[in-house]
Amino acid sequence: MGLLALTAGYLGGCRAPSRAQDGLVVSESVEDASGLVELEGVSYEDAFVAARAVLAEFRFGINRVDAARGVLTSYPKRSAGLASPWDGEQSSIGQEFEDLTNQQERTIHIEFERGEQGDADASAGGVVARVRVIVNRVHRPNWRVDTQSILLSTHARSRDAMGNLERSEFREPIGQDPALADRLARAIINRLGA
Repeated sequence: MGLLALTAGYLGGCRAPSRAQDGLVVSESVEDASGLVELEGVSYEDAFVAARAVLAEFRFGINRVDAARGVLTSYPKRSAGLASPWDGEQSSIGQEFEDLTNQQERTIHIEFERGEQGDADASAGGVVARVRVIVNRVHRPNWRVDTQSILLSTHARSRDAMGNLERSEFREPIGQDPALADRLARAIINRLGA
């Protein structure tokens, strides 16, 4: 009976937190973990070009550029945390350690909206941009570790219901990184000189 109570108490702590935890926000709400950029007197095109330049400056590969819909996304970027001090995605030593011990990727998603005066013909009506940084953890299940040499380790492959080989890795979104989103938002503002 005591073991059951101990196990129940331990498993109660496995729930994902909804508050900020070492710079990482685990929340379903987009508003909680986004860097907001409000620019008056800046054209939509200039803001879009500045955001692309900031992503390149932070060494994120650009995945989707859709100026008509106001969306700019990056490819997932991996980092080894403390083992790669030249990567500047992490905002705290805790994030550095997390990225060292777990294979994590960050993806940038920026949404642009034209200001109230800004329509397709206006050149400088104002722009609002929302920067989100999604953190995904990469899992590689079925790793068979060899006891004599790590180089002899293999991965098991299983088949799905249709008989096709399943993927050897999958990604799980674990939260958002508001500290990096704020740094990106500030960098966009600084690049525009606003």
